[in-house]
Amino acid sequence: MIETTIKMTVPIEKRKEVLQTATAILGPIRRERGCISCNCYVDVEDDCILFFEEEWKTREDLDNHLRSDPFGILNGAMRLLRAEPDIRFNTIASTVGPEAIKAALL
Repeated sequence: MIETTIKMTVPIEKRKEVLQTATAILGPIRRERGCISCNCYVDVEDDCILFFEEEWKTREDLDNHLRSDPFGILNGAMRLLRAEPDIRFNTIASTVGPEAIKAALL
């Protein structure tokens, strides 16, 4: 699984436009082959910071997404930012859930 995180610091005057763009492309991205999830979040301590997070089944699925129209739209929105976004692609080999907490507390 590939996890992508894009942290954007959005100027207050561009916030509405960037949020509208993110909202418009969430559905199309979620329907792309290999998309496990796609969400956009606002930082609770600084509403000028947005996180765009996606999960992909394979690297091939992610590569196809990076060439897609919805990603092109997101990339265009990122050009409205004053600062470079922080973009990370993490390959996840395994995941655990609540059982990890229970195991740590034993």
